Amino acid sequence: MSITLFHLNRQLLTRALTRTGPLAIAQQKATSSTVTPDVAKYRAKSAEWVATNEKKYQRPISPHLQIYRFPFQVWSSGFHRISGLMLNGMLYTAGPLAFLATGHSTEILNYIYSMDIPSWFIFSVKLFIAWPISYHALNGIRHLAWDTGRGFENFEKISAAIFLLSFVLAGVITQL
Repeated sequence: MSITLFHLNRQLLTRALTRTGPLAIAQQKATSSTVTPDVAKYRAKSAEWVATNEKKYQRPISPHLQIYRFPFQVWSSGFHRISGLMLNGMLYTAGPLAFLATGHSTEILNYIYSMDIPSWFIFSVKLFIAWPISYHALNGIRHLAWDTGRGFENFEKISAAIFLLSFVLAGVITQL
């Protein structure tokens, strides 16, 4: 079957290349020997212009990070990756620590409470732990919706809503 299709495609290509008239396909090899004198003159003229005006304009290489504005979708994708890395880091640090503290958790919590740490600091640490979980989970649901072909129409609004909802959900988790 594939051999037959190969021969058929070869025959069609041969016909297209040998056709005459307005629908003919001109076959030209892209080698340096096919550069016409006009093209060579244009290339030399443009190279001369670049050499003389490069210092005059001092334009940065595009897209330059100081002038390029990333869309929110780029930030959303970056936060998704960063939150995944944070979750991975928490898994590999908090997991073994929780395993070592088995049976001693009440003593550890009593020790932390006896240190008189300000409540705002405890809340911010809990928020720092809960935010990656909530953001990664909500953004993962969005990615599952994208796999079905839904949510592409208003992706900027959905990304912003997920970002805000993740902080709200993280705040609710910290209050538990």
